[in-house]
Amino acid sequence: MDTLLIIRERYSQLTVAEKRIADYVLDSGEEILEKSAQEVSQEIGSSSASLVRFSRKLGYDGFSQFKQKLSVAYAFHADNESYYEEVSDAETPLSIKNKLKVRINHMVETTNASLLDEAVMSVISCLDKADVIFVFGIGASSIVAQDIFQKFSRIGKQVYFIQDTHLFLSSLSIQKNQAAFIGISMKGETKEVVELARAIKSLEVPMVAITSNENSTLGQLSDYVLHSISGEDYQMRTAATMSLMAQLYVVDILFYMYVSEHFEQSYQNLQKTSQAIKQLGQEPSS
Repeated sequence: MDTLLIIRERYSQLTVAEKRIADYVLDSGEEILEKSAQEVSQEIGSSSASLVRFSRKLGYDGFSQFKQKLSVAYAFHADNESYYEEVSDAETPLSIKNKLKVRINHMVETTNASLLDEAVMSVISCLDKADVIFVFGIGASSIVAQDIFQKFSRIGKQVYFIQDTHLFLSSLSIQKNQAAFIGISMKGETKEVVELARAIKSLEVPMVAITSNENSTLGQLSDYVLHSISGEDYQMRTAATMSLMAQLYVVDILFYMYVSEHFEQSYQNLQKTSQAIKQLGQEPSS
């Protein structure tokens, strides 16, 4: 995985001292590769031990391995280091495409590493037992909820996507014995989603969270957690692009796995829905 983007991804989790190291790494560019731990610590006003702790927090054995992986990241984009920089006021379509390409690749790698196969299969089993799926998200996450509604409806699952939380909870409470709930929140702390999850928890409805943080309130309330890791925790969050893509990516994995487990039935239902849609706009036969 891309070391420079790992730093950005975990930036908010760092201590004040660790953020100072992170800022130094991001600002100094490839120059840091030629410096020893002692030289870097002197320039930052820190200690070699702090550099080791910082490196281990990012998942490396120590500062030497951190620099090795950092060197790989710079070599991978030696033609243009600006791919790692945030959006500026002097962009071209090509530079935007390349910056998003780097982040999308990183998002896929980090989500693949965090999304456990066992978790996916457990959610498949949960959805198998449910006659109806209730999905909910706010803002960009509502787009993900709508995607679940669209995908699973087309293969014959009954899915409810209701934005009004009162109507949502009323409908779910009536069908609680046949239902499963999927709550979507990138950080797992979205007020409306958490409040709804708490109410649903009291109904003893199986609950799935699509979130980046299993230790969040939503993650703790849920029976199953599907990790969606955006790799986006720095400045370039204008439209929460990577968060949305990470959530949609997780939904695609869940959907295609469900289709694979129910291939014949899903294929037949997809054919039926496709044929029905083709009828729209056609002239009635005389």
